[in-house]
Amino acid sequence: MTDKLSPSEAISGFMAWLATREDQLTLSRHNDTAPAADLVKRFCELNDFEPVREGWQDLIKTPGLSE
Repeated sequence: MTDKLSPSEAISGFMAWLATREDQLTLSRHNDTAPAADLVKRFCELNDFEPVREGWQDLIKTPGLSE
């Protein structure tokens, strides 16, 4: 086993953390995205992940949009 998280492990860990937090977070296109972005940044910093690169949104595939 390696000492680095795989991308799928990181996503699973992030979602588990969100699901167990006392504070609620609502995600939709009708809500402010800043709180979610702040939580992503905090999670990434705690896990020593590299910061998001400029243009990352052009590389990601999402269900429904990329299929």
